[in-house]
Amino acid sequence: MWNHAGHWKSALLAVLATGLVACGEDPVGPGSDPAPADIAITEDLELQVAVDDVVAEVIIEDAALFAGDSPSSGPWAEARELFRQARQAWRNGDTELAAELAMQGRLVISQAILDKHGEEGLDALFKRVEDLLARLDGASDQYERLADLAERMAELLDEATVLRDDGDLVGAGERLILALGMADRMRHRHQDARRHAHAHAEAAVSAATIIYQRVVEEVGPEPGFRVAHALAHARELLRRANVALDNHAYRRAIILSRRSVGWSFLALRLSLL
Repeated sequence: MWNHAGHWKSALLAVLATGLVACGEDPVGPGSDPAPADIAITEDLELQVAVDDVVAEVIIEDAALFAGDSPSSGPWAEARELFRQARQAWRNGDTELAAELAMQGRLVISQAILDKHGEEGLDALFKRVEDLLARLDGASDQYERLADLAERMAELLDEATVLRDDGDLVGAGERLILALGMADRMRHRHQDARRHAHAHAEAAVSAATIIYQRVVEEVGPEPGFRVAHALAHARELLRRANVALDNHAYRRAIILSRRSVGWSFLALRLSLL
């Protein structure tokens, strides 16, 4: 399957690194999402994830899609309400409560994934974080903030591993969901991204499309069930990213594109097992 594997992987990672750099800022544009909560660059990234409504919604959508559920009811509605309360607590100046409520929301999501998929669902979360760390490795050599992100994600991966080994699968899943949310939230601060918001979002969607198409070609016409499921997930997130782009919801388009890339890479990894 892997003819010229080294060249293919290098090319794919180069495309991804370009997408990460081009799409790092939280851009806004005419008719786009409201600006995210204005938190100083020195604030804890976990709190930033907790109060970012765009990130929170994509976390819920992604997990509900994985479970095959509607994101508007059940545990997904419960998690959404907890994230809303977290944002309100932050606006009221209670950052500790905001972080706690957001953690509760992630625990609800983790439990729902385990209820639906069991340990296989947790394993998919582990693989997605591991794959993202591998992809960040090269880019973080050039961008200090990506290096900081990679370091924190590695810490969360270690915490999740300890929790899993101790039998706390829900807690492990929560740590991994936070790690993925941090990657969604991370940004580079440069004025060009705000001046050319549409171009940055378009680059993210284009990169995700290329990666998805190449992975589809690589896994072949008859992938196994798990590979097909991951590819379907990547395709749906990519569809939603295109809709967001058309609606000028640029941050949402970027985050959905990143999530689509993650599922494409998971499909590629599963195809090698």
